[in-house]
Amino acid sequence: GERRVVSGAAEVTSKVVGRSAQRLAMSRERTTTELVVGGKAVEAFNDSEFVKIRERYGLDEVEFLKSIDFSKMEQGGGKGGMQMGFTSDKLYIVKELNGSDHHSLSAIAAEYCEHVLAAEGSLIARLFAHFAYRGHNFVVMNNWMPPPRYEAAPAGLVDLLRSNFSQYDLKGCADDKTLKRRGESIPAVHKRVFNIPLWLGTLFWTEARQTYYSGKLHARDVAFHVSRAAHDDISAKVQRDVLFLQKCGLMDYSLVVSYHVLPRRDAEALDKVYRATSDAGAQPYVGHKDKQTFVVYLGIIDFLQDWTTAKVVANCIKVAERNKATIPPRPYGERFAQFVKDKFVPTCEPDTH
Repeated sequence: GERRVVSGAAEVTSKVVGRSAQRLAMSRERTTTELVVGGKAVEAFNDSEFVKIRERYGLDEVEFLKSIDFSKMEQGGGKGGMQMGFTSDKLYIVKELNGSDHHSLSAIAAEYCEHVLAAEGSLIARLFAHFAYRGHNFVVMNNWMPPPRYEAAPAGLVDLLRSNFSQYDLKGCADDKTLKRRGESIPAVHKRVFNIPLWLGTLFWTEARQTYYSGKLHARDVAFHVSRAAHDDISAKVQRDVLFLQKCGLMDYSLVVSYHVLPRRDAEALDKVYRATSDAGAQPYVGHKDKQTFVVYLGIIDFLQDWTTAKVVANCIKVAERNKATIPPRPYGERFAQFVKDKFVPTCEPDTH
């Protein structure tokens, strides 16, 4: 029995290595052109595909790419400690890609663009450019959690609106977390192997660790109130996206959610502060229940993680961990789609604006 398990693991690893090698070979077939980003000449990858997305979202190539400022990139702001920064209006994000994500995107660029631009719709992040600058690879993407236009809020409502929202990073597993709660950021405090006191019980936890863990429980339990139409639209798009990501052999992606609550009577605030502020006016989703209005922004990010040998090893190491993120693309996607369908509850009246 033990020999069969080892043999099976070796077979899975062999398949993963083969797929990774194929992905790497495909990525080397990418086309390159010169593009000017933030006033710098950069090497752009497959830009004949990404320009279609810029055009769909009405982005003036010269003005849009000029607005990017590499000097404001912050180390550690992105996934895995990669550099990340925002455009001045906070509507777009510039993120550094690690080697694996860079090769994944290079290999699937044409299929990705076709999927995102299809009439059926998608909630996968919109990537507007993929390029190299000073030895690092980057993407420019939309910000699924844009800042509301608080400066347009009616007098006396700004403080309420700034504290009446929460933001989440969700996978449908033990990795789910609250990023902001009631407007306040929650820094991550992980139980790393070297952080011995955190493994000795909650009595040894710092206040920051307790706040972070409380946020994880909240992320697990919170439900998002939307209309039936919004629920069905979100569920259908996520299901379609999951099928695409499974086909590409990708996993470990997240759904980010920015969830705002305001008094229903304040229709002026809804119109001026939130409505049509994201995704070329398609978001946020708005619903009404009793005396409250619920405003929801959401989208899928970090979707370029291939099922690599390292992930296979991590899956084996974490064999005793329940509800883990490190599982193969097919079960990961199935769990993710069902999680999203259950997380958004159709209890609201539709917005008739």
